[in-house]
Amino acid sequence: MVRPERRTRADVVAAVAIAAVVALVAAVIWWTSDARATISKPAAVPVPTLTPATAVPQTLREVWTAPSARTGQPLVVAGAVVTGDGRTMEGRDPATGNTVWSYARDLDLCGVTWVYNYAVAVYPDVRGCGQVSTVDARTGMRGPSRTSYADKQVTLSGDGTTVLSAGDTRLEMWRSDMVRMLSYGALDAPLNPGKPASPRCRFTSAAASSSAVSVLEACPDKPDLRLTLLRPSDEEDTPELKYVPQKGVADGTGARVVAVSDTTTALYVPTPKPRLDIVDETGATVDSTVVPGAPSADATMSRVGDLITWWTGDSVMVFSANGFRYRFTVGASGPNKPVGPATIMAGRLLVPVTTGYGVFDPVSGAGERHIALQRPPVRGPVVPAVAGAMLVEQRGGELVGLAG
Repeated sequence: MVRPERRTRADVVAAVAIAAVVALVAAVIWWTSDARATISKPAAVPVPTLTPATAVPQTLREVWTAPSARTGQPLVVAGAVVTGDGRTMEGRDPATGNTVWSYARDLDLCGVTWVYNYAVAVYPDVRGCGQVSTVDARTGMRGPSRTSYADKQVTLSGDGTTVLSAGDTRLEMWRSDMVRMLSYGALDAPLNPGKPASPRCRFTSAAASSSAVSVLEACPDKPDLRLTLLRPSDEEDTPELKYVPQKGVADGTGARVVAVSDTTTALYVPTPKPRLDIVDETGATVDSTVVPGAPSADATMSRVGDLITWWTGDSVMVFSANGFRYRFTVGASGPNKPVGPATIMAGRLLVPVTTGYGVFDPVSGAGERHIALQRPPVRGPVVPAVAGAMLVEQRGGELVGLAG
């Protein structure tokens, strides 16, 4: 019979030492981890579902304001108004502006956007603005996350079903589960380390739908910009692509991708005359609409219902989202001129103007009435959105809640 081995003092000392090392390593990992640097405060109760407005209010007044320098438009997600400022993303009660949940890291936000019922916060690391966290906007509970290589500054946009993150040299599209659907541009590691990299094109403008991405590129060996049309494929890093040269359109002339709907692109080009070209998935220009003048550098697009509205700086051009068919333009009327893109409330088109809001028929563009509202001077566009019976405006780095 084999005698059982006895534990010696050396064995005990070794076991204690191993346990101490494991505990020390675990403590170091925790101390340096993202989890320790994250403060997540879920909602005490789920955010209630919003009841759509049944009528446009007769009057408007400011109810609340909140800092939100990291959003470019009001984000109304699963009943909450989502703000992003400094290091913190918050879900707020649309009626009061009070915080119902929050999510913060020990780094300043790169930007905040949304997809389905998730609020999406993007933070930086040594590889750029590629630390991505999602929060269920109804409960404040954490959702899927991802880490990506990215530029140090990115522009975030989405249509509610996907997110586009675009920098100067690289872009990515993510699904709601944060799986990457498409990537294009510079890589974090060269394909051939011993070989000099070829000159990279710089992205000057980009937009996306859930089906396609369009990006304007300025390439160092080309005098003109090119429009690159991208479609997801079986491999996310090898999308289907088509180059569409923009002859005579140089970098710095203000050309930009205004919007993408399905696989159709609305592209502003300044020469030989300012116009909005409608480009299909083959790269063919299927329609053009003359733009009265060069748009502002702050020109902003909104998609509301089955319409796309584009504030050019002094007017709002309205298009059908299906094929970008031009509908009408809302211009200045007396002392009032549009100061941002439109939104839809109770079946009416609301356009922010100098002294309030103009209410229009969304089919014909006929003006119906004016709602007075005094605003302080705002740098850039006033971008509105509807949250139930509330209107919410993005004014520079601030969100403002308006009620009737």
